[in-house]
Amino acid sequence: MLIKNSTSQSTTSQSTTGVVFDIQKFSVNDGPGVRTAVFMKGCQMKCVWCHNPESLSAQKQLAFNADKCVGCRRCEQVCPNGVHSFNNDGHHKVDFDACQTCGQCVDACMQDALKIYGKEMTVEQVYSEVIKDKVYFDKSGGGITLSGGEALKQFEFCLALAKMCKANGVHVCIETNGASKTEHYRAIAPYVDLFLFDYKATGDDLHKTLTGMTRRLVDTNLHALNELGAPVILRCPMIPGYNLSDEHFEAIASLAKSMTNILKVEVLPYHNFGKGKATEIGKTYDVDAIMPEDKEVNAWIESIKRHGEINVTLS
Repeated sequence: MLIKNSTSQSTTSQSTTGVVFDIQKFSVNDGPGVRTAVFMKGCQMKCVWCHNPESLSAQKQLAFNADKCVGCRRCEQVCPNGVHSFNNDGHHKVDFDACQTCGQCVDACMQDALKIYGKEMTVEQVYSEVIKDKVYFDKSGGGITLSGGEALKQFEFCLALAKMCKANGVHVCIETNGASKTEHYRAIAPYVDLFLFDYKATGDDLHKTLTGMTRRLVDTNLHALNELGAPVILRCPMIPGYNLSDEHFEAIASLAKSMTNILKVEVLPYHNFGKGKATEIGKTYDVDAIMPEDKEVNAWIESIKRHGEINVTLS
């Protein structure tokens, strides 16, 4: 494997570690072409509809799929912290707060009912997985997408990985909520071919209600990327009953028209995939939105287009 790095860069990359919770190969929804998506742990926002709730914490964490459990109690026998217990009717209870993610219960479970979200990896280890698919990247115009959570919560790791990928001819995308430090966006922009930048809600109050943060830092970073001429696809999650309004559609179109670096707008229809994962890690998921039909999604796209001649597609 050829890696075009100086000795100092190579040493740094091997000593820089990050917590990764998934590496998804042959992804076609996370940027152009065939991509390998690297999902990083940790996020500043707490979006009520989050479809990757296992990404919110920066720490490794236990997950339990009750449907796979057969009540063998091996986990209870090996856990040193009393995380697993069974009541008289055989119901498996998990004390997630007591878990130290030692992984002994995961190894003991014969039904794959338990797993640990999050693995500490070096930049070199992740790159070694990514580069295996370079032939597919080259043929399709794909590459690596750093996602999460929020990838830039682990800035030093992502910067080192982006530099290594660019040095070896791998196209780099970053999917971001826009809420990291502005200096981090400026520092990593030279090594990123495309930012997939979320536009979650219009208005400070609503944005804070839905994500836990106002829009101010997000808007600052979007303008900073525009000043740098960094290519952006504006990605807009649409959650029925939460962020849909004509004001929102108009604001998306206005933003896309006003910034020269926004290549297009992508609409991301709501899905409830996060609900099951939230349950598996002992969290609640209170969103009661309904997954939209195609005709509804098409109507949203047309509503945005009516506010300006911009490129709007379904993600």
